[in-house]
Amino acid sequence: MRWIALLGALALFGCSDRTAAPIIPDALNFGLNKTVFIGTTRAINEAGEFGIGRSETLSLIEATVSIPPERSLGTVSDGFDKPKPERDFALAEMSRFASAAGFSQRLSQEIKAQARDSRDVVVFVHGFNNSFSDSAFRMAQLAHDLELPGAHVSYSWPSRGNPLGYEYDRDSALFARDGLADLLVAIRAAGQPNIIVVAHSMGSALVMETFRQREIADPGWVGRNIDGVILMSPDVNIDVFRSQFERIQTIPDPFVVFVSRKDAVLRLSSRLRGQKTQLGNIQNADAIADLPITVVDVSAFSDRRSGNHFVAGSSPALIQLMRRSSDLDREFLRGRTGATVLLPGQRRIFAPVSAAVTSQQSAR
Repeated sequence: MRWIALLGALALFGCSDRTAAPIIPDALNFGLNKTVFIGTTRAINEAGEFGIGRSETLSLIEATVSIPPERSLGTVSDGFDKPKPERDFALAEMSRFASAAGFSQRLSQEIKAQARDSRDVVVFVHGFNNSFSDSAFRMAQLAHDLELPGAHVSYSWPSRGNPLGYEYDRDSALFARDGLADLLVAIRAAGQPNIIVVAHSMGSALVMETFRQREIADPGWVGRNIDGVILMSPDVNIDVFRSQFERIQTIPDPFVVFVSRKDAVLRLSSRLRGQKTQLGNIQNADAIADLPITVVDVSAFSDRRSGNHFVAGSSPALIQLMRRSSDLDREFLRGRTGATVLLPGQRRIFAPVSAAVTSQQSAR
């Protein structure tokens, strides 16, 4: 009955139009303005916006996201087609580049404007049930709340933006592999910056498939081009993940997986597949303990708003802890050897076959 109730709630939520992406110039006068670069394989719809259709052409964009002045840490308020900048995230400006070279040149300028030790590029790949605006807003929120250094890029693949569009999104994630690879190449051309790829949910499957594809075509590509990987609540089958991972000749360091044993969304995803768990809600790290990755269990940090499916980016308590850790927001994100993650529980050095584990008792 719990699953029937959840599906009913998702269906009700799906009645909202979440695909609108209006530009609100007045939003520049509210809150904080954040520059977010965007690569998208969404097609332009009849309203002239990037909708749910698939495009074989990668569009490259610079956007200004307005973050409302008063909001709770970890939250993203979306007004859909009628955002109120004093309360909601909003797209205040947006311009499209005529070429990949123009994108790389402008991104290079943004990178060089940063402090010399902060010239990184964080690339966020969203998950299932996201609109074009969602991905830009989430990148801006993560950059602001986690105080991420460097420049920030969102890859917006053609999700339907509807909780009942799971199969459409799975197909779209496969469709979007070439676009993500092209985006990473364009970013790398902007002065060879450190690239940190952060993916959520189904976006993790897209990232791993893209890495596998690039490794088959050009062995060693991932190690030469990607400096760190962070998978949040990955909606990926463990066996599939292992086959993807083992294709990578040189593993980026760090390679971190955030998991939650309380993830209700991945529990449903697992049930639909007839499996016990997906990678993002494993009960322990035994199934991947032989892989050179770090597993961070955030089950102790409850986030009922997202069904514990985006704890690493939306739990105020966890965000506060990560913001206080200079090792996490700088050395960790740059993939420096010896960086540490400071979470309740045990302190772990980022190294092969390590796990940072939290407990409810130590989180209190």
